[in-house]
Amino acid sequence: MTQQPPAPMNYPSQWNPAQPSYGHNQPTVGQKSFLATWLLSWLLGGLGADRFYLGKIGTGILKLITFGGLGLWSLIDLIITLVGARKDKQGLPLQGYDQHKKTAWIITGIFFVLGLIFGGIAAATAPTPQTDDSSIVSEEEAADEAPVAEPAEEPAEEPAEEPAEAEPAAEEEPADEPAEEEPAEEPAAEEDDSSVPAEYSSALTKAETYSDMMHMSKQGIYDQLTSEYGEDFSDEAAQYAIDNVEADWNQNALEKARSYQDDMAMSPNAIHDQLTSEYGEQFTSSEADYAIEHLND
Repeated sequence: MTQQPPAPMNYPSQWNPAQPSYGHNQPTVGQKSFLATWLLSWLLGGLGADRFYLGKIGTGILKLITFGGLGLWSLIDLIITLVGARKDKQGLPLQGYDQHKKTAWIITGIFFVLGLIFGGIAAATAPTPQTDDSSIVSEEEAADEAPVAEPAEEPAEEPAEEPAEAEPAAEEEPADEPAEEEPAEEPAAEEDDSSVPAEYSSALTKAETYSDMMHMSKQGIYDQLTSEYGEDFSDEAAQYAIDNVEADWNQNALEKARSYQDDMAMSPNAIHDQLTSEYGEQFTSSEADYAIEHLND
């Protein structure tokens, strides 16, 4: 009697018993928008707003207290976002990258080129520092011009036997007065007052940019100008820029407060703490008080 072979198992044609099933319709794109991430990274990257938006709270706080890694971290995050390598907290790519990447690249490129143009214009129009050689030359020119009045002294050398002829010599004495005025020294003094080193002028231009476009505090601008990861100016050049920049620090504090309220929905007390914190904006207490008082004007 022959034995019948066992009946084959009826596995589904598309099912592999060696592989577990993980469910269907796994998402390939996250819920976070590429366009919003790009704008936050570009405009508020130094505050870590882009990382807060993506749900990365820890690195967002670290980025906030380091001013975006003094600008370097913010630049890296912006580049990663533009090339499409940015992901949300779950590691999923951002929505709308293919639709908006061209627009993001064009706008970012335009502002980058404009920044280079304005920076070049500011550097070209900065006054050149006056060297000590020019002042030496002006003093030599003044010394050459002063002896012109010497011929007026010749009548005094005539013999004293003729007292009647000595009177014209006394009348000609006022000819020595122009030599005492030394008008040639005045332009040299004016040039010394207007001479400003190129580094000082460049630091002042940078300070005006940070104040007008980013509404930073006086201490924040000084730290950015002197930081080796920022502008790397000397302490003297940074102090000159702070002393001569035309800025309304109260208004800068108010603009910062409004950005925190509109973009991050922070409370007035939290905004005040952020404005005065040494790890935040570093405004004075009076400037922060002004901002909170006029926050809803």
